[in-house]
Amino acid sequence: MSNCVFARIYLKNFEQDYAFNTVYDRYFPDDDRLPARTTVGISMLGRNALVEVDLVVGQPTP
Repeated sequence: MSNCVFARIYLKNFEQDYAFNTVYDRYFPDDDRLPARTTVGISMLGRNALVEVDLVVGQPTP
């Protein structure tokens, strides 16, 4: 996760699921190295999912 440069989060129940931040913070605990992020509320996800996460990962730094 340290090579993640961008995260896009889709939440089916945006108001209710914005508590997703507590889960997100477990995977990205360093506030100085957070990836860029967009969080979007949507009406439907495939397979009746409540959350979908899309990550862009860069090259590891030597």
